[in-house]
Amino acid sequence: MDEIRRDRIKVAAGVAKCTTSSGWDGERMYLNEYSERIRREVPPDLLPAADTDALFRGYASLLLAKGSLATLPDVHNVWVAWMAGRDETHPSLVPFEDLSASTAAQDQPFLDAIHRVAAQQSALDLDPYLFPRGVPTSGADRAQAFELYKFMVASSEALVGRRQTANAFFLTLNGALLTGIGLIVGQGGAQRWQASGVVVLTVTGLVLSQAWISLIHSFARLNAGKFAVINRLETLFSAAIYLAEWKALEESRNTKRYRTFTSREVWVPYLTSAMYAAAAIAALVVALGWAP
Repeated sequence: MDEIRRDRIKVAAGVAKCTTSSGWDGERMYLNEYSERIRREVPPDLLPAADTDALFRGYASLLLAKGSLATLPDVHNVWVAWMAGRDETHPSLVPFEDLSASTAAQDQPFLDAIHRVAAQQSALDLDPYLFPRGVPTSGADRAQAFELYKFMVASSEALVGRRQTANAFFLTLNGALLTGIGLIVGQGGAQRWQASGVVVLTVTGLVLSQAWISLIHSFARLNAGKFAVINRLETLFSAAIYLAEWKALEESRNTKRYRTFTSREVWVPYLTSAMYAAAAIAALVVALGWAP
């Protein structure tokens, strides 16, 4: 294990030497734009005191390679590549899984910064599709964009209504299944036949609950896409109210300040899934004659 770690550190040191090579054009290097955007997203008091240009170029490379899929181990590996070129004896030059919880948490603000820049970049990447003829500049084009903006807002509000309708539908189905299970259990008769009926209904309920969870997440992703378009359109106007609201809620990063509706909404189908799974296992044991 120690030999593997030494090899990793040597590789990281090699990467660090490459990223600090004098052959890089500091004024025109395209990574500098991304590295500065990431740096601006990190609280100043968390920035290392040393020269961090190479570190943030590494973060910029990670942004371009993985974007919003970047993870804490990825961020740590970039830091290792930077630190190994400065101090090969640093105690944190170990794989991410070997770090203490407090040390590992120090990478979180940098990962959050990368994710925020990735989200901003995704919004800019919409432009070729949202504005196929170029960003509107004339009064007529901006007026048309405003009408499209109002349509997208109305579409998002309609999606909330569809979401509530879907939740009511699944709640009704689950209520009917639970009623059916109660009737089967309360009728009396052969326990194994009763248990078989309960197995069928609970498995059906489990499948429905999983479909419900999937639909909730689909609604959430669809609404996120709509608001990516809404927020981009807002940049054409004098006020960006939805974007400002999202920023005021700290983009849901602070769960004490705001939790997304989806994070609470899935509690019910997760609970019904657990309940159906437990009931199905118990009924199956009885149906197979493994218990009286």
